[in-house]
Amino acid sequence: MKNTVYVAFIVALLLVISCSHYDQLSKNPVESKSGGRSHNSGENCGKCHNSHNNGEFPGADKWWTVAGTIYASNFSAQKNAVIELYEKTGKQGKLIKRLVSDNNGNFYTNQIIDFNNGCYPVVTVGSNSKMMNQGYIGGSCNSCHGITTASLVVN
Repeated sequence: MKNTVYVAFIVALLLVISCSHYDQLSKNPVESKSGGRSHNSGENCGKCHNSHNNGEFPGADKWWTVAGTIYASNFSAQKNAVIELYEKTGKQGKLIKRLVSDNNGNFYTNQIIDFNNGCYPVVTVGSNSKMMNQGYIGGSCNSCHGITTASLVVN
């Protein structure tokens, strides 16, 4: 009986902490924007900007749920790229999130994204688009792109 009470208490405590964190993020959105500046283009943003960091790295107070870098064909920063996450491939289904890359080509958000069914990213610059036809269930785009997969290049 004691163990059941302890487990119930811990679960309730975790729910309260999770809900308050979600509420805090909803009230204080931090996202990339046109003309903005960030740092460490091309690196895995999730290395520092994650929920497990505990302030160990500079900027770790900002937990990015989606982040990455977009390049132009000469590998310079691609400013003002539009990054959209859809619930189905080919820009189908509900638009989950829309972001814009900053002056360093980086995009990021601290908003909660539902990755349960995967999402399908589309990157657009002018009339050119690139999209993933395979669902993705995470948000650290540079954990693959630029490492095991080609960098995100769109002109």
